[in-house]
Amino acid sequence: MQNSVNVAQSQPGTPQRWQVLAATFLSYFYDSYDLIILSIAMPVIINVLGISLSQGGLLSSVSMIGAMVGSIVLGVVAENKGRKFAIILSLVWFGIATFPVIFITHFGSWMVLRFFTGFGIGGVWGPAVALLTKHWNAEYRARANSFMLSTFALGGIAAALLGRFSLSVDWRILFLVGSTSILVAIYCYFAIPADETDKLKAEKNVVREKIGVGVLFKGEIAKITILATLLNVANMGGYWGVSSWVPTYLKTVRGLSVERMANFTIVMYIGMFIGYQAWSSLADKIGRKKVMALCFLFDAVSVIMYLILPNEVLFWWGAVVGFGFGGVFGVMGAYYGELFPERFRALAGGFCFNIGRLGSVLAPFTVGLIGQYYGLKVGLEITPAVFALGLIAVALLPETMQKKVLHEKESIA
Repeated sequence: MQNSVNVAQSQPGTPQRWQVLAATFLSYFYDSYDLIILSIAMPVIINVLGISLSQGGLLSSVSMIGAMVGSIVLGVVAENKGRKFAIILSLVWFGIATFPVIFITHFGSWMVLRFFTGFGIGGVWGPAVALLTKHWNAEYRARANSFMLSTFALGGIAAALLGRFSLSVDWRILFLVGSTSILVAIYCYFAIPADETDKLKAEKNVVREKIGVGVLFKGEIAKITILATLLNVANMGGYWGVSSWVPTYLKTVRGLSVERMANFTIVMYIGMFIGYQAWSSLADKIGRKKVMALCFLFDAVSVIMYLILPNEVLFWWGAVVGFGFGGVFGVMGAYYGELFPERFRALAGGFCFNIGRLGSVLAPFTVGLIGQYYGLKVGLEITPAVFALGLIAVALLPETMQKKVLHEKESIA
């Protein structure tokens, strides 16, 4: 039976596709914004809390752990209570957990709040990708997903711009702005149409299959789940190993002022935003696997160059590094949406993406720990090797560029 939100092949998508794109675009903004303000404010936070570099890395890591847990819990909520409901709950949770840190100067309390902040963030990616996959047809889906996910780069730019002002006035402004996610949750309530779970709940005497995490580890899906997760372990590990410490590296090793440090970060994220659009367009032409493999190689080489180039060249090379970062992140939305069936796509995509944050749990702490004893540059030098590990997972996963058309035909059958 054809579903009311299924996408006809002759149309770009459902009538609600643009409002869904806008709502998910705004929702995903807070993922990068939250984590980037932490890295930008890290030198100040270390001083305020009186902690070490490795403890600073733990603040990033515990956020990722929270996101991993949140992706499972809120992913199950999305498939059983509705994807719209899960996104709204995630945004409200995040806003409530972000606000109290402006009053706290105790490391243990920060760790608890950072876990709960990450928990809320973890519930956004999977439902957002699943909603876009549902509302945009195959021909436009990669571009729609990549554009939505590119708000990750815009969140980084916003954090860097705000950091230039707030670090010289009051660093807590950065976290106060994060609590505005509650306003976006209100917008999502009105902008995102009811999904199938909401409609089934409204119908009496309708029994719907309960979906849990176990469905991700049955039959051939189990292999896809594991490999897709490992792919993002490498991607996240390399990316956050660099991003969590670049601001501190630029300030303490390269001797840049807070103002110049923010400029470097902004340029990197501008390059990343462009990379989202460029790499996804290429993926529609030559395939997902080839593009992601190319991106992993590009990332490894560009980071090595970033650590050895002089300050005069480093500013512009940051845009090149960011351009590479946008590749895997941009293609991943459409790729995960095509790897898994519709009935548990939000849970599967959110699970693989956010459990993949395990790499970003280990990498910031490891880089900080090595940096504490051997210097931050040496710590950052491990990240190209992490990117290289992503090639193994890419090689073992299937290509989905042709499968997306098959999924579309199944959707309208």
